[in-house]
Amino acid sequence: MTLVEWSLSRPVRTLVLLLLLTLAGTAGLSRLELRTDGSALVPRNDPAVAADAEIRAHFGLRDPIVVLVETAHPDGIYNFATLERVAHLTEALAAIEGVEVTSLATEHRQRVFPGTLDFRTFLEPLPDTAERMADLRADVELAGILGGTLVSKAPPAAPWATTLLVGVPAGDGTLDRQALYRRVRAAADRFEVPDDRILVVGAPVAEAMLGTHILEDLALLLPLSMAVIAAVIALGCRRLWGVLLGLSEVGAALAFTFGVMGWSGTPVYLTTAVLPVVLTTLGLADEIHIFWHYQRALAAAPVSCSHVEVVRSTLRDMVRPVTLTTLTTALAFLAFVWSSIPPVRSFGLFAALGILFCWLWSLTVVPAALALLGGQRMRREGELTIGRGGRSRAIFERVIARPVAVWLAILLVSAVSAVGASRLFVQDSWVDGFARGSPFRRATERAHQALLGTHLLIAHLDFRSTGGPAQPLLNRALLDEIRDFEAHARSQPGVGGVLGAHSHLQAVTRMWLAREEIPRTRDRLDLLLRRFDQGRGEHRRREVIDDARERTVITVFLENANYLETAHLMSALRAWSDEHLKKWGAKLSFAGDVAVSQAMIPAIVSTQLGSLLIALAGVVLVLGVLLRSLRFALLAVLPSAVTVLWVLGAMGWAGIPLGVATSMFCAITLGVGVDYAIHLLESHRRARHRGASRPVLVSLEEAGGAIVFDTLAIALGFGLLVFSQVPANGRLGLLVALSLSASCVLTLAGLGATLARIPLGRRTPSEP
Repeated sequence: MTLVEWSLSRPVRTLVLLLLLTLAGTAGLSRLELRTDGSALVPRNDPAVAADAEIRAHFGLRDPIVVLVETAHPDGIYNFATLERVAHLTEALAAIEGVEVTSLATEHRQRVFPGTLDFRTFLEPLPDTAERMADLRADVELAGILGGTLVSKAPPAAPWATTLLVGVPAGDGTLDRQALYRRVRAAADRFEVPDDRILVVGAPVAEAMLGTHILEDLALLLPLSMAVIAAVIALGCRRLWGVLLGLSEVGAALAFTFGVMGWSGTPVYLTTAVLPVVLTTLGLADEIHIFWHYQRALAAAPVSCSHVEVVRSTLRDMVRPVTLTTLTTALAFLAFVWSSIPPVRSFGLFAALGILFCWLWSLTVVPAALALLGGQRMRREGELTIGRGGRSRAIFERVIARPVAVWLAILLVSAVSAVGASRLFVQDSWVDGFARGSPFRRATERAHQALLGTHLLIAHLDFRSTGGPAQPLLNRALLDEIRDFEAHARSQPGVGGVLGAHSHLQAVTRMWLAREEIPRTRDRLDLLLRRFDQGRGEHRRREVIDDARERTVITVFLENANYLETAHLMSALRAWSDEHLKKWGAKLSFAGDVAVSQAMIPAIVSTQLGSLLIALAGVVLVLGVLLRSLRFALLAVLPSAVTVLWVLGAMGWAGIPLGVATSMFCAITLGVGVDYAIHLLESHRRARHRGASRPVLVSLEEAGGAIVFDTLAIALGFGLLVFSQVPANGRLGLLVALSLSASCVLTLAGLGATLARIPLGRRTPSEP
């Protein structure tokens, strides 16, 4: 007995069983976690990840949360109230477990406490006299490296901001970083006053706030998308029960899918954050076609025919196309399972799971509910068309009467799109995850005005393979080369500043040796490093030069890190290193949040585009095998494949780059676009089987309305993403809406015209 027959014969039991299944999955929602950190989006075996982890561990480097204290005082930061506030805020932040705070209240200067050899911090004691304030200012300027790091870049007047850097410990979860950000923000709020504004920015903050924005988006956009789709269903079937049945499926699918994610310990990643919108929009596609077909069958059924028999005949016609569309859509998402990136695999796996759950619901709950409701509650008076006065029929007739003209138009647009697609480029940025007018984006821009930059690219130079004397970094000639490397990096576009071994040693030379030029002999350089340890602390020196004097890191501060500019910068640094440092046996590698992002972005984009090819091949194979008709399979994928080309071409001509979010539209377009073609082809098959004289026109009239309403519902649902706080999700929603609209047109016009000239054949494909 089939699922449909079982559901029709036992409708109440069917509803209870599906409800219990949904509740069993829903129970896992309490175990669900959110993770939006960038490291989760990079393949674990990627060399960039391994290098980043090793370099961070070796040098004790942490991602900094930047707490920027801006003051409106006429003397800038050099006033007692502001500096006292910085000292107390430093204490409050240092009390947070696991963090490491760097500020003027923690960094040492060359002055000692009277009668000791213990060096004072810049704020010991707090400068409560004009003389002490002048000494503080002189000491900050003497250090040199504090400008743009702990105090704002030095203008002619006094610096107007100072920073506290909160080193974030390494961790795997964004929830920890969100909790840490809240504690940092709460501490900052306690000390903020009208004259001293406190901003909190940095990569860890971006990750935490991105997760918050995604949750806020879902809280707003998910109900909106359900409301829009409900309105489309109401417009299509004109019955409240149709709306309620559709929304119940969406709610059940969301609860079940995310509950299973919770049970399996799979967190919600950036990639799966759009899954609710995907399931809300795609989950109702089958119902739109079933309800459309059911209402047409009710209108045509004789009075003597029971409504249960109409349900049975409707599902008899719809089981095959609904099953095929479910398989092809699930396959499009399952292609992501071959990705090396866990969040991408998670997105594909659970999107497919949700779609399969919707299929089960459509073939059990929907027929059971329709049988219990009776025919009158879903009956609709009048002809079901997508236009009035036979206009849709006239349009369809013109399309199928001029197939050559339709083909030529499609070929022309495709040729232009192919040229545009060749102009595509990969580009993405963490900062672009926030709208330009958002508070975090404005705070980050403000921090960039004050500091060298909040995005850090760590250049690691390893001289262990020199084969020369031990401790190669005690060679003054090599340090001069590192000085030139720093200068070269500083001259690159987008670089706000650079601090490396030479910069730090020069600061120590000024402060503790009272000289401008660092020593030249190995003994004096070794003494200088000892002064570094005694004055600034061994932990500070180890963040720049390791104990063996064989490895060093150079911090490159970027004002606006994005994929293309950073790629050019890294390429320029590698070229300079190969030309000037290769003779020293140097090996250059990179670390930091920027370096990890450089590995993440192309990995995700290439994975998603590669998955598109796998999905295309899989859909053709499955349809060809199940239906034993290669022609059916190729015709089914053709409209969505052409649509992807069109949208990629439009992106190329418009200068819209491929990124983590924008490249996701390909799989969605394929998964949904194939559905349109399958429904049209199946309707055409049934019309030919009935012996219709004009099967193409019959199929366009029979399935065209459902395809249009299906497109309208999904396009509007995804289109709501343009209101997202995350611009990348907004671009994804717009691309999906445009691509599905194009796929609908290509299916009805292009495939319709093709079937008029190239029918599926006299022998219809065998039933699966």
